[in-house]
Amino acid sequence: MVIEAKRELQEAVKKNDTLEEGLVGKELELAKALQAANDTREEARGALKDIQEARRIAAGAFADLPCSISDAAQFYRAEEKKSAEKHFWSQYLALNYPVPFVDQLKQLIELHQAAKLAMKDLVVRLWPAEPIPSSYFGLVKRIVGACPRLEVIKRSVCIEGARMAFARAKVHWGKLDAEKLMTEGRPEGKEHRKPELYYNGVLKGARLVAEQCTKDTIFP
Repeated sequence: MVIEAKRELQEAVKKNDTLEEGLVGKELELAKALQAANDTREEARGALKDIQEARRIAAGAFADLPCSISDAAQFYRAEEKKSAEKHFWSQYLALNYPVPFVDQLKQLIELHQAAKLAMKDLVVRLWPAEPIPSSYFGLVKRIVGACPRLEVIKRSVCIEGARMAFARAKVHWGKLDAEKLMTEGRPEGKEHRKPELYYNGVLKGARLVAEQCTKDTIFP
């Protein structure tokens, strides 16, 4: 009897230990599940915050789209070789319902690409000897300096044209001093002869000079 009771007691203790281990395992699993739920909740909150911020930004970015759609459709309608662009923009002209978010993103991407190509073209024209920036921000940064660059180019072209005109004049009047001609006043007795009086007469020659100027050298 004692032996049997002892055996039953040992089995009961063993079962109790097993139950306790199971409860500990369940508690660990529950703790992990609670932690995972908390993590998921925080991720959801972060995602919701990101979505709200994206909507706020998109509201400003999309505000110009209706005007851009109209302008782009009108522009590409006159372009014979731009059938893909013409179709893309014209499909949004007559919509009687809000444009889906995905389509609005497509429109922004198209506008972004068009702006990028336009900036690249301008950079090549204004800085022909320099490499094209590889990033969109690099293009924007370069375009910021376009106005000063245009002033440099305008001055250089003027110098090149004047140099060619003076050089042509020296072919006929070798003693011509271009610097003296520009800095000294009109000859005595010829004060009435103002350069403005001869602008129309020399305009054709000036246009010929402009055609012959290379315009690919920047004069300091």
